[in-house]
Amino acid sequence: MDVLRACRKALGFAALAAAVTLSSAAVAQDVRHRAQGETTVAGRTIVYTADVGEIAVSSPDRQQDASVGYMAYVAQGVADRAVLFAFNGGPGASSSFLHMGALGPVRARVPQDPAVPLPATAEVGANPDMLLDAADLVMLDPPGTGFSAFGAGADMDWYRSVDGDADAVAQAVLEWLRANGRLEAPIYVLGESYGTIRATAMIEALHKRAPEVRLAGVLLIGQALNMIETSQRPDNVVTYPVALPTLAAIACYHGQVGTCDPVTSAKAASAFGPEYLAALYCGRGLDSETRRAIAGRLGELTGIGEDHWLEWDLKLSKERFRVELLREEGVVLGRYDARYTAPRAPDAGLTVGPDAFSSVSGLYGAAMVAELTSRGVPGAEDYRVIARIEGDWAYGSGDSPFNDWPFMTTVEQAMERDPRFRLFIGTGLYDLTTTVGAADYLIAQSDADRERIVDHVYRAGHVAYSGDESWRQMIGDIRAFIEGDTAQ
Repeated sequence: MDVLRACRKALGFAALAAAVTLSSAAVAQDVRHRAQGETTVAGRTIVYTADVGEIAVSSPDRQQDASVGYMAYVAQGVADRAVLFAFNGGPGASSSFLHMGALGPVRARVPQDPAVPLPATAEVGANPDMLLDAADLVMLDPPGTGFSAFGAGADMDWYRSVDGDADAVAQAVLEWLRANGRLEAPIYVLGESYGTIRATAMIEALHKRAPEVRLAGVLLIGQALNMIETSQRPDNVVTYPVALPTLAAIACYHGQVGTCDPVTSAKAASAFGPEYLAALYCGRGLDSETRRAIAGRLGELTGIGEDHWLEWDLKLSKERFRVELLREEGVVLGRYDARYTAPRAPDAGLTVGPDAFSSVSGLYGAAMVAELTSRGVPGAEDYRVIARIEGDWAYGSGDSPFNDWPFMTTVEQAMERDPRFRLFIGTGLYDLTTTVGAADYLIAQSDADRERIVDHVYRAGHVAYSGDESWRQMIGDIRAFIEGDTAQ
């Protein structure tokens, strides 16, 4: 390992790529830092090894032109159990947020009241519910994020694509399994936000590279698979009923619709969805009496007046909702967690930024760097929480208007191939990006075996673990999902 690090310093990563191949685990995996730790879960003390390192990966025509970073937590004296690989999204995000907010050995806590000013740094303490009792944990940083890197001659077009990105991370998963003698373990892949697309694309990448490895399940937190509904294209009338449950829950949370419960409000909006969709489908052909009745019901659900709904032709985008719901209070809702608000500039348009929740995300990133520093990890100050992606990201459907992004099809194929494969979906109720309605619609439109899909909603935003209660619920759900693998 020291040889690899010395070569990097002396020759640079591009020269190293020409000097070594991926055939040797000792060369491909570089452990930057190793330490021992212990955690107590449900009264049980678990001793573990914590590794921080990088794994060399290759694009199709170039050997070792990039690396994937990892932080692994492996319980000592426990064999024959699952491994959970996890990452965030972006594209261009490290695993800092999941690591410090939910899964790692220590957890950064943020104020639980969204109206309370945020501290300069988050309070960090031992994670009392780490999943090491159920599975070993490997946090992954895709090429360019964290400690990972691109070589000077890296095929950037390939790495800046759904397929290339997923294959690179799949290479790292397989290399870690090989190097640690875990190829026969059931593995789980957890992605958040864009990471849900990566996790889904990895199903096929892993199967192609190592069909003998058992992928037991994929977990999607803030799923983005059905991007056409999530991105809410203006003339796609399905997107408005899909978003309505989230709007109703948020309006209830902010006291805009009288006495209510956000979950109940979301369910009521979902039940109204078919009638709402039928009205939108009629377009200009909808009679005035029905149009007014629909607008009235939308007003009841969202706290935004009937006349506004009529003015907007019964269509209200998520972005416009952020601006309009609390307009009289002079604030705009957060996009990633609409419980948070920020002052609204007088000249603000329909898209407002920066997002009110961004400062919370920043706390997790800063806590990650501080944690690495406290462990004595070399180069902790160079850890890249966010790596801005230059150029366009290729989602794989080309530029034809007739193409789609059928990521859920990959899940369906995995279920057909393996009758034990399962899917976990977790969504924040107050998330205005990847909404609960989009998750419901994804499942409803899928041919996947419903009995093998676990679907949870948390009273939180896109970062469902920012709230202590929703974090505990989510961790319990993940633990139950892994322990529910009857094939283990």
